[in-house]
Amino acid sequence: MAYRGESTPKRLPKYLMESVILEILHEAKKHNRRNYLMLLILWRTGIRISELVKLEKRDFREDIIFIRLGKGKKDRTVPLDMKLNDIVGFYTDGINPNEKLFHISDRQVRNIINKYSKPKGIHAYPHIFRHSYAVHCLKNGMNLRSLQKILGHKNLNTTEIYLDIVGEDIQDDFRKVKFMDV
Repeated sequence: MAYRGESTPKRLPKYLMESVILEILHEAKKHNRRNYLMLLILWRTGIRISELVKLEKRDFREDIIFIRLGKGKKDRTVPLDMKLNDIVGFYTDGINPNEKLFHISDRQVRNIINKYSKPKGIHAYPHIFRHSYAVHCLKNGMNLRSLQKILGHKNLNTTEIYLDIVGEDIQDDFRKVKFMDV
């Protein structure tokens, strides 16, 4: 099953398992360095598509991305792992600090995601990368409050919805447990 969250109430967002995200990234990496980088940034940071298309070289610092005027016209920082920072540095070498990283529209990003996911039978869209990032972080032990700050959620309740999705895995794990009949 590629998607999680399908059999749950509608209020729970769908997400892709890490292995599916990696398939999409692998396809993009084979064909286009820019597309790969855009999808990798979405996956490894959880930023919104509107934030991705506005990124400038100067927004990347040593270990953070500075999101200027994100949703709600608020600034925030997003942690950046060193490997992604190195890839971005290589890609942006020679680019003016105030220049956009990607001269691209939201629609074009959606088309790029479709290009690499649709042939594999995966229904993917930019925001599913954000949901997948959130679930991945929680499954790997990230504190809910830290995730709230990274995602830029004003209210912790907005971030808590991902706990319900991660709770599905408890049921999956419990089904693996075998009890002997008495």
